[in-house]
Amino acid sequence: MSDSPALDLSRLCEMHPRLPGDLAAIMVIRAALGLQRNKHADGVNLHLIVENAISGCPLTWPIADLGLAKQHDNNRITEDGAEAIALAVAHNTKAWQVVRRCQSENKERGDWVLEHVSDGKRRRIALEVSGVDRGNISARVRQKLTQVAKSPIPVSDRCAAVVGFERPETSLKTVKKKTYGR
Repeated sequence: MSDSPALDLSRLCEMHPRLPGDLAAIMVIRAALGLQRNKHADGVNLHLIVENAISGCPLTWPIADLGLAKQHDNNRITEDGAEAIALAVAHNTKAWQVVRRCQSENKERGDWVLEHVSDGKRRRIALEVSGVDRGNISARVRQKLTQVAKSPIPVSDRCAAVVGFERPETSLKTVKKKTYGR
């Protein structure tokens, strides 16, 4: 079931102009590999849970050569592919755009700093992303919300996005403000 227009991963750089093209390209290739190794075809319905709203949309991507999958680390396929899908979902559902990559050596407890500009006001968001190749994503969503809640980055909101490749599905949730810093 599709409730919205297609989410086209080939447009990731248009959605996020600050995202370097080479980085976006590898993320999109890995998203394609993750989807295709789970037997999904271009145009598959992506099940979306954004906050508490459930919907779906067709997910499209440039087809990848599965014969080259062994040249990629399986975990990187899942994680980088999840980032491509999560960033596309964040843009399409929330109009968020990439500001910068978070730095693990700084213990920022997130993957990306995004922003939303509305009525001339900028709001920054820390986003933690994770991918699950097979199985349910619910437990991982809770883990990632707990992780990003502890982020020291000065932002308006802290959110987690988890992408499941088996179904395909994405959950994007905001941490309740009372849990920040715990």
